Amino acid sequence: MPVSPRLAHRLPLTGLSLLAAAALTLAACGSTDTPAATGNATRSTSSSTGSQEPLEQAIAGMDAAVYAYGIIGANLSGAQQRRAETAIATLDRQRAVFEAALGHTVNEAAVAYALPGPVTDGASARSMAELIEMKLIPYFDAVARTSTGATQRAASTAASKAANRAQFWSADGTASPGATA
Repeated sequence: MPVSPRLAHRLPLTGLSLLAAAALTLAACGSTDTPAATGNATRSTSSSTGSQEPLEQAIAGMDAAVYAYGIIGANLSGAQQRRAETAIATLDRQRAVFEAALGHTVNEAAVAYALPGPVTDGASARSMAELIEMKLIPYFDAVARTSTGATQRAASTAASKAANRAQFWSADGTASPGATA
């Protein structure tokens, strides 16, 4: 499966490490339930309680979305590929804000994720991007409901940006008025 150059730095150097790594099921596999961790992947260094759990779940969803965008971007070109790269950068920044709100470092993302379907061309890439964004919104909403202050505002902004990105991808990658990554 091709991966965009933007994501390549996150992948191990050998295929064996990729196969040995724990895989997480991407949140977009058909439900809005929490991403299911499998194998050895550990999501955080402390137990999840109260408002920490939604933050940890949102971070896990963003990690999976960044992985998906690496594959999505490899199947796009031009402005759409740049838009996928912008989405990765935005999700990385949002992840950092959520991690800061947790007050501790969250372990790195799994090396591989199971996508809910194949991404083989531009049309399937755009469809996958829309699905990924729609599946992130409930995670951001959960953070907004269970937090206050700057974290609540960041989560609301993240949900809005995810909705804008989903709208962009649903329109075959054409810009919508006021839409931002």
